[in-house]
Amino acid sequence: MATPMKQAPSQQGKTPSQSQHGAAATPVSTPFSTSMAGHAGLTPHGPRSSPQQFKKSPATSITLMGHPGSSAVNFDSPSAAAALGALGMGGLDMGLDGVGALGSLGNLGRNDEDERARRLKTVIDILSQNKGLVSEAGLERLVKRLGMECMWEDDMGGGGSKPRTLIVAGSAIELLIVLLKDAVQSVSLAFPESADIVGKHAEEAGKILLDDLKLAPGQNPLTKRLDRFAANFELLATLDKLSVIPGLNLFEAVGGIYESLERLYQWDLQKLREDPAYNGRDDQYIANMVLCTRNGRPVMHARDRVGLSIDYWKEKRLLPTGSKADAAYIKETERAWGMLISCAPLKDISIPPVRVSDKWLSMEVEKVNGPDDLQPGPVIDWLQPDNTILQPSDASKAESDANGLGADALLLGPKFPEVMFKAILDPPLHVPVNVWEEICQRGGAMPSAVFLTHVTLDSLLFPVAPGSQQDPNEPRSITVTRKVDVCRASDEPEWSQNVHRNRLWIYRLVIGKTLTEIPFSHPQQIISILPLLRQYAFLSTILEKEFGQKEGRSALSTTEDKSAKMMATTTNEDDYEALMAGASINGLGQAESGDARTPELNVDVNFTTYPVPRLSITFPFQHRTASVTLEIQANGQVHVESQNVIDESNSTAPNGRERRPEDLGKMLEVKEDIGEWIEFIRTRWA
Repeated sequence: MATPMKQAPSQQGKTPSQSQHGAAATPVSTPFSTSMAGHAGLTPHGPRSSPQQFKKSPATSITLMGHPGSSAVNFDSPSAAAALGALGMGGLDMGLDGVGALGSLGNLGRNDEDERARRLKTVIDILSQNKGLVSEAGLERLVKRLGMECMWEDDMGGGGSKPRTLIVAGSAIELLIVLLKDAVQSVSLAFPESADIVGKHAEEAGKILLDDLKLAPGQNPLTKRLDRFAANFELLATLDKLSVIPGLNLFEAVGGIYESLERLYQWDLQKLREDPAYNGRDDQYIANMVLCTRNGRPVMHARDRVGLSIDYWKEKRLLPTGSKADAAYIKETERAWGMLISCAPLKDISIPPVRVSDKWLSMEVEKVNGPDDLQPGPVIDWLQPDNTILQPSDASKAESDANGLGADALLLGPKFPEVMFKAILDPPLHVPVNVWEEICQRGGAMPSAVFLTHVTLDSLLFPVAPGSQQDPNEPRSITVTRKVDVCRASDEPEWSQNVHRNRLWIYRLVIGKTLTEIPFSHPQQIISILPLLRQYAFLSTILEKEFGQKEGRSALSTTEDKSAKMMATTTNEDDYEALMAGASINGLGQAESGDARTPELNVDVNFTTYPVPRLSITFPFQHRTASVTLEIQANGQVHVESQNVIDESNSTAPNGRERRPEDLGKMLEVKEDIGEWIEFIRTRWA
């Protein structure tokens, strides 16, 4: 398919103001006054000129631009006189050639231009966030904004209203969008220049783009926005614009990574099915274990996103699926963490360029009779594909000849692509700065040692409310009141709710960074950092459930609805006043809910991150205070560092099974909620 194109100046004498107010006038404060302070006899004096006088002054006329015959000029503006004197113009050389005032004014002008450019860029960035509405004009504008070429084609069929087709053509993609009265009817995506590893997934990508554009039931065409389509199409446009056809097809490069990682995923599934520890487990449980503990799962065009995503974590991973309805509900509501694989211009010379290959992994996957046989467990047999080298095309040679390069055209010989792989985290992760550096180094990048802004990890996880007086260099405490569901064991489970007053203590402040992108050159680098990503994905999950508030922040109040979380950052003075008011007695307080007063459970969590994330949790238990210290380790595993919950009185379960300290950590992995975990211990192990 063919790709669519692209008055004569006059001298004046003295003004009346000059002739009438000679030296008796008050000195005028000008930018040159300071420079001329050392030349008292030469300091210009005169009246304060009005804007009208200044406009009439020869200092603003064309004679100031260096016309001949302008030496005998008189001025009513002391600033203008001093300025010309500083320049040594027209016989008015006052010996001020070294003055720097004019240079300061010039810099000021440039600074003003820079400031205007910065503000204009800010306005453009804000406006560009609005992708527009789904319409013919909106789609065409978006496509051109992303640097793609397009053209319209009218349907030649009969009928009253004729549909129109927007044809978008790039180096490697072909997109057809059919609209009727600004409503999208169909979308067709093809990769005519790509291999089968790309083309076989084109239909799924086209369905996602169609879902982004078509009207949902009950949706008004006047409010259908382009945001979801823009995010997906931008990923396709980026790969297309960086591709060089023939020679460098980035869709094939991403597809080759998928082929290798899909082979690794199937191998992981088979290994777990053969493991006796997983006998009797259903396929969904085994798939979750591979996703969250092994090498992740590659998915192409899934979860309403086009492109390759490497999923590495999900919520409710250990919950039994039960019936098909339960499995469908979990799949619909679960939150997943993944990395979108894309490409970007190569700017860091420490990162090797992209390679187009589907042989990143041997066909056997597992290394046999290798030097690493002494290591426990199987060893993955990663391969190093050949480098992708771009050959000079006839077009580039013709262009060099047309530009008169001649012998310099030899410089346009074979070269490496100036493109690199990058993984975009979805969603981004907040991690300590030392973990951020380690992840960047594993990807091959050299992280900068200088950080312009020092932001603490806790302020990234729980942003400080605007206008708060919280000092980021001081310890911080966060208080949240929430309701927790409680299931009491009986023949027929009884459900109720308890009110928890949670306090998060942060004494040791740690600098944090938000991990959004990871450059890499080999998929092995991405697989190696998955345990670290899972560690902080699980940490952020349990902290957000216990102390986060998506609806917004509000101060503690006994008159608000307790079904919603309420958060406040408190000080020692607040704690003292609450204690004196009797709000806390032996770990149990009272919380109002309408007219009734229900018991309130005080829970304290001490949060540290060095050397690994650690949570020290205290709560009332059996007329005493329970204390459990947990470490969040790689792959989101919870290790019990210390505890005083299990003792001789409750070390044996009613069914005769021995309770072990590690069971506390395993239960938090299942619950993924500190509040529910506490209530399970209080109701089942008391």
